Amino acid sequence: MGGLRAIHLPVTVVGLLRAGGVRAVAAWIACFCIVADPAHAAGFSGRVVVELTDEIEFVHKFRLLEDFAYVDAGGKQWLARKGGIVDDESVPRDLVSLRGLPYIAEYRKAAVIHNYFCRARTEPWRRVHRTLFDASIAEGVTETQAKALYAAVYAGGWRWETRDSSCFRSCHASTESLAWKPMVTPAEIEPVLQWIWQDAPDLDAIDRRVDAVVKKPGPHLFAQRP
Repeated sequence: MGGLRAIHLPVTVVGLLRAGGVRAVAAWIACFCIVADPAHAAGFSGRVVVELTDEIEFVHKFRLLEDFAYVDAGGKQWLARKGGIVDDESVPRDLVSLRGLPYIAEYRKAAVIHNYFCRARTEPWRRVHRTLFDASIAEGVTETQAKALYAAVYAGGWRWETRDSSCFRSCHASTESLAWKPMVTPAEIEPVLQWIWQDAPDLDAIDRRVDAVVKKPGPHLFAQRP
C-alpha cells in the first residue's frame, strides 16, 4: 500500500457525496467551471515592424514588415498583413488639435489596425471605427478618451462602401473603390467631445450626436448600415 496516497476531498464535496452522490458533485463542478471561465479577452498579436516607403504615392507612409493582429472580445481576428501600407492619421488632420483626444503614442497599435482596414475596405467603415475604439482600450487608453477618439474618427475619418454593397451592384459596378471623408470642422466637433467627457454616452448615442452635427457627411447618404 506504500504506493497509494490519501486523497483529501474538500468539505463541500464530501457533503455533496453524502447528500446526492456523484451526480451532485458533477453538477457542482460544472457550475464552478462556468463561473471560472472568463469571456474572450481582447488583445494584440505580433509586433509592429515597419519601414518607410520609397514609392511617391506612399510618401510619409509605412510598410508593414510583419503580420500584426488584434483579436476583439468576440474572438474576431483583425489581421494587418505583411506588406500593407499604414500611417499615423486615424484622426483627420483638421481634428488632431481637439482637446480631449489621446496622444497617438497611447494607441499606436490600435491605429495600425484601424489604418490598415481603412485602406483594405473589406469591412464596413462603422465596424472598423468601432474596432479602433475597442483596440485603443485594449492598448490602455481610458474609455472616455477612446470615446472622444471614436467621435473624431466617426465625424471626419474615411467612409466607404464594401464591394458587396448595393452601391456597387446598382450604380458603381465599374468603380475601383468608393470612399470619401465628411467635411467637418473642429468647431463642430469640440462640443461633442465636451459632452462625451461630461455625460459618458454610449457609442450609439455618439453616432446620433455626430450625425446631427456633421452637415456634409459625404455623397452617399443612403450607405448601408452593417
